[in-house]
Amino acid sequence: MRPYYENQRDLTNENLVATALKEKGLDFVKMPVSYRLDFAMLHKGKVRGFAEVKTRNNRHDKYPTLMISLGKVMAARQLSEATGTRSILFVKFLDGLYWCDFASPFNLEIGGRKDRQDDADIEPVAHFAISAFRRFGKSPAESHPLEKDT
Repeated sequence: MRPYYENQRDLTNENLVATALKEKGLDFVKMPVSYRLDFAMLHKGKVRGFAEVKTRNNRHDKYPTLMISLGKVMAARQLSEATGTRSILFVKFLDGLYWCDFASPFNLEIGGRKDRQDDADIEPVAHFAISAFRRFGKSPAESHPLEKDT
């Protein structure tokens, strides 16, 4: 069986992001690990989509893309298709909270983490262009992931 790498710091970071998003009218319910995404997103009590939350220790524009497991992308797209909702990737960078719809185009490569000496970390990965991400912030002019026209 593969090790489970999510730790308390990851859960704390997820909750910090979820709390910030709650201020904008989104509620988050932690999902079972079998769904592959972190949260169901609720708006006014109704499930409106699903969310994966990541934290990065760099500015959003340090790299041209953000890499994530293709398996995570496939799970997100399957949830969206099955429910008619959106699946959103939220990333807290040092310079703000950004989001991207998992339905966005990506480049496919083989990659992954090499710091854990886990051969299963090298896999097909999706590289989403940083230009596909939108800042989620305090200003009404900044985008909201549940608006359909974004």
